[in-house]
Amino acid sequence: MRVTGALQRVQPGRAGGQPVLQAELGSGADRITLVWLGRERIAGIEPGRVLAVEGRLSVQHGRPTIFNPRYDLAPAARAGEAR
Repeated sequence: MRVTGALQRVQPGRAGGQPVLQAELGSGADRITLVWLGRERIAGIEPGRVLAVEGRLSVQHGRPTIFNPRYDLAPAARAGEAR
């Protein structure tokens, strides 16, 4: 599955003692949780950033989730430009 959207929330954490980066892509009923295992931070993965992700969609805790998605970042808006 490949989807494109803006990141709404990005949160580092730990699961089983290992680093995890979790993000929400899109909003409302179309929201997908993205989880990168073994990472606490990824350059360019930040709230408001638009990206396209690709991976196997699963359901975790009732929410659509993609683990370790491949991603393409859209160019970041420059200061003073509208997003």
